[in-house]
Amino acid sequence: MSKRIFVVDDDKEIREIVTFVLKRNGFEVAVACNGEQLQHLLFQQIPDLIILDVMMPGEDGYRIFSSLRSNPPTRHVPVVIMTAHTEDIYERISVDLGAAEHITKPFHPFELVERVKALLQTTTQN
Repeated sequence: MSKRIFVVDDDKEIREIVTFVLKRNGFEVAVACNGEQLQHLLFQQIPDLIILDVMMPGEDGYRIFSSLRSNPPTRHVPVVIMTAHTEDIYERISVDLGAAEHITKPFHPFELVERVKALLQTTTQN
């Protein structure tokens, strides 16, 4: 059974690129462009992993992440935080909040796939 990943990013191109490379590597992918759409997806199914952008209109990724952690069904879902912010403080925030990974845009899509595979392998073993 393939792993299901939710991609949350307001940038359509990023969603399309990430979806393409993940699907090519055998993952099931669902996308959302904001926290509200993510909530609709979560109502239907809990994913194996969430890739979450920080800078989005409305509720930002860090607030969404905090709400995921306070919700029992999503508390243990690994989250990869993506951001265009290159300052070290953003990676520190991601780590402090408990993100499984922090990746800075722009990134190579295959680097993301390798990180996702490694994370899912680790969480499957635990």
